[in-house]
Amino acid sequence: MSDAAYYFVAMLDGRRTVNQAWQVCMKRFGDNAPTQGEAIDLLGRLHNANLLQGNIAPDAKTLFKRHRKRVWRGVRGAMGNLLFVRIPLWDPDRFLDRWVKLVGRVFSGYGLALWSGLLAAGLWAVGGHAEALAEGTANVLAPDNLPLLYAAVVLVKLAHEMGHGFACKHFGQRTGAGGEVHQMGVTFLFFTPLPFVDASSAWGLRNRWHRIVVGAGGMLAELAIASVAAILWVRTADGTMAHAIAYNIMFIASVSSLAFNGNPFLRYDAYYILLDLLEIPNLESRSRLYAFYLIKRYLWGLGTAFDPSHTPGEKGWLIFYAVAATACRLVVFSAIALVLMGKFFSIGVLLAAILIGRWVLLPPGRLIRYLATSRELVRHRKRAVLTSAAAAFLVFAAVGCVRMPDRSRVEGVIDPRDYSVIHMQTAGFIEQVLESGQPVGPDGPAVVKATSPELTAKRDRVRAELRRLRVGRQTAQTRDAAAAQIMKEKMAAFEEQVARLEDDWQALAPKAPIPGTWVAPDGGRMTAMYVKQGQRVGVVVNLDRLRIRAVASQRVASRLIESASRDVEIRLRNRPDIDFSGRIERIIPAGQERLPSAALGYAAGGATRTELEDPSGKRAAEPFFEILVAPVVPATLTLRPGQTVVLRFETPARPLLAQGWRALLQLFQGRYRV
Repeated sequence: MSDAAYYFVAMLDGRRTVNQAWQVCMKRFGDNAPTQGEAIDLLGRLHNANLLQGNIAPDAKTLFKRHRKRVWRGVRGAMGNLLFVRIPLWDPDRFLDRWVKLVGRVFSGYGLALWSGLLAAGLWAVGGHAEALAEGTANVLAPDNLPLLYAAVVLVKLAHEMGHGFACKHFGQRTGAGGEVHQMGVTFLFFTPLPFVDASSAWGLRNRWHRIVVGAGGMLAELAIASVAAILWVRTADGTMAHAIAYNIMFIASVSSLAFNGNPFLRYDAYYILLDLLEIPNLESRSRLYAFYLIKRYLWGLGTAFDPSHTPGEKGWLIFYAVAATACRLVVFSAIALVLMGKFFSIGVLLAAILIGRWVLLPPGRLIRYLATSRELVRHRKRAVLTSAAAAFLVFAAVGCVRMPDRSRVEGVIDPRDYSVIHMQTAGFIEQVLESGQPVGPDGPAVVKATSPELTAKRDRVRAELRRLRVGRQTAQTRDAAAAQIMKEKMAAFEEQVARLEDDWQALAPKAPIPGTWVAPDGGRMTAMYVKQGQRVGVVVNLDRLRIRAVASQRVASRLIESASRDVEIRLRNRPDIDFSGRIERIIPAGQERLPSAALGYAAGGATRTELEDPSGKRAAEPFFEILVAPVVPATLTLRPGQTVVLRFETPARPLLAQGWRALLQLFQGRYRV
């Protein structure tokens, strides 16, 4: 209500008539005073809320009718909000009174310093365990982990609710306003029983920062618990029960708390904190009313439509929150439904059906009923119906009929067409490695120079034996022809052995078998290192003949095989300002599992999901198709093997509705096999 309307209601104290109260408002506020129509509307709202009391006997029939309507509204609201049902069980006020003097000390400067130190210690403990943390999330919803997960949820949420209760009680006793907590019970959130505490008396606290601390009390408690659990998780052995319990508590008290309670677009803790920061009460409901007001006022032409905004500054916040909250809830709850369908298909389908009914089917039904029966549209019903139908037609035409670009993006890695991996053919100690980037070839310098004392000694020994045999053969030719023949055969064997040793000696300084550029990233660290036979030391690549090896999922590859243009737009992944073109050479139809480069996998920031157990990071979680693309590189651009790129393929334009339906079908077929 506006200040003038609030003043008018406050004047209705039983000592003045309605007309007298309205006259006083007219004198005090002038043009800003409520009109007669607005005053009657206010009285009607007070009457519907049973907030009017007069010296005229009430109409019992009307009162009973209104009571039945309110009861039915409550039942309908509960049925429409099956995902969030509260059942009060206990009055914790005495318990909080008994312990608030002790626990309330944490809501002070010393408590903040202790909490900050605990949080820093927890972050420091898990700082070097990012991979282990990521691997643990894959098993959070595993069937054998569900009992531990639920136990962690109950314990953490109990501490969360107690954080609200103690904060409310502490500041209530400190200021003498509010602070009573009389309800604690069970909330069925997504059909899961969890504890709750009603700390709504915090609205009686006059200091908004006190109310903000009460709203954040649960998250503060959870983050403190998460820090302790993180320290225990790091210091316990993997595979033990304590390790698993600590991880579950840490996950619930940090990720879950921040994703839900820390999200201001969901009606949890952060939402109420935002209300106090902005000093805009009932932001969520008023944002929806304001969006509806804009439709009624400017689309349907209702000049008397009620504007729920109180100040010009609120208008921007209301419309922003209406759009952002709707989008956020669609994303969050759709993601929850998809995750549940992946683990518990029937529960996920049930949740998806509820969400579709609530967000897709009910709103149009309510709109049609409002357009057909609302008394507010008596003089504007025709315009409202026509404009609403026209808007629905335009939306359907834009989504279902207008063809929009249909593109697919995949990632790839630059790979040379001609390359040769250099392996050491002879074991030895590295003396020198040619610097990377140098041109090499069969007639060029050796890419590696190594030495082998063992090979040198063996070669010298065989050569000496060969010289001895030659001298002995010359002597035997004049005395014993048979002995000379035997020595000749031995000399042939030793000569073959010398030849092999010479080849091994030459292999200590290998040359490039093809012309190209020498690439040895670890060459500088290999000096004086002993390398085994067959060990890789570098690669020779032809930088003038490059190609791109891109990986595409089966649903993307099928579209590319059927109807994609052969021309491709390409950008460097870390330099999107650099773009060039290419052309598809071939799509290898057989599904593969080994990525061309680990840079395309999740572990290196790529878009392809990989198996967590694979240490190389190259084994894909799902088979993929490989696409070979010939890049058309401008003269000013130099590409290097190993660089990752993003490729955009163009397919025939289709309406957004058709594209979305195809994506939905592919999602269900690929992930859920239905």
